[in-house]
Amino acid sequence: MTTNAGPEYFRAKEKYAQATSNSERLLCLQEMLKYAPKHKSSENLIAWITSSISKLRRDMEKQKAQEKKRGSAPSLSVKKEGIGQIAVVGMPNSGKSTLLHRLTGAEIGIAPYPFTTKKPEVAMMDYKGAKIQLVELPGLLEGAGEGVAQGTQILSVIRTADAIVLLVQNKKEQELLEKEMAKAKILVNQKKPKILVHRSKFPGITIAGKKFLKCKPEDLTSFFKSMGMFNVEIVLSEPTTIESVAQVLDESIVYKPALVMNGLDSYGIEKLKQEIFELLGKILVYTKKPGAKADLKEPLAVKKGSTIGDLAKYLHKELAKNLKHARVWGSTKFPGQRVPKNYVLKDEDLVEISI
Repeated sequence: MTTNAGPEYFRAKEKYAQATSNSERLLCLQEMLKYAPKHKSSENLIAWITSSISKLRRDMEKQKAQEKKRGSAPSLSVKKEGIGQIAVVGMPNSGKSTLLHRLTGAEIGIAPYPFTTKKPEVAMMDYKGAKIQLVELPGLLEGAGEGVAQGTQILSVIRTADAIVLLVQNKKEQELLEKEMAKAKILVNQKKPKILVHRSKFPGITIAGKKFLKCKPEDLTSFFKSMGMFNVEIVLSEPTTIESVAQVLDESIVYKPALVMNGLDSYGIEKLKQEIFELLGKILVYTKKPGAKADLKEPLAVKKGSTIGDLAKYLHKELAKNLKHARVWGSTKFPGQRVPKNYVLKDEDLVEISI
């Protein structure tokens, strides 16, 4: 019974009815508990909300344990090769096979009817000597998050890929596919909120950066207590809501960079290859030994922002330990300039490391 309940309670109740994930349902139940009327006739309502919160937490812990036990190996597992794995995703007959053929030359079954692809098709794309693995997945349909048309298995492959190429015909189709991926806690072209949560050895809940809060500090404190977290330090560095904090605490969420394509004709092949490579957040670096000629056919792919020291560690631990200096051609002021270990490399730099 919800006699005397305010509009906040009913908004939370409506959001609860529309929630598609356990984390969303938990947030809504906590809001309902906060705004539920507190009098004799609402005791059953309070008891139901409290019981539902407890059960939901148990279910979330059980699911988390099952996912950990299962590991990340999907039913349609594709072993990673090359410098990165890109999942090619779209609805049936969206042009995925045509795209794979254009980028790799691989002969894939192409037909003017849907469901041509029955299983993942794998091909390697060459980008300036580096190899990128493209995985064309069977068509993703509405209801994939609930297992429709191998949806669960397809989504599990997307979860483990490094990035996504999303082929869509229109905005509505894009929203549908992103919604299905969100059900599997795959967030497309979103970044994890800049919120740090540390377990503290000191009692109580402290919040640094309160100016970024979009709710009352006591509401955030109540949220952590409702999650069973009583000794916590929270550091905020961007506008923050309780929903964004809940998102950070949900370790099962993955964030995937994606290239959204509406048709293939507007893309030049080399430009498209470059955009796909940039999804990986890497740069290409060439190396050479002192006095030797540079081999520009097989570059190394390292994380964007890597330094000379990082490159040395990538090559060999002993090399990093004994590194004296390096010379760089490309991003330096003059060719072959000597640089320190903390020098940040740029794409297509040529590096000579001396020990």
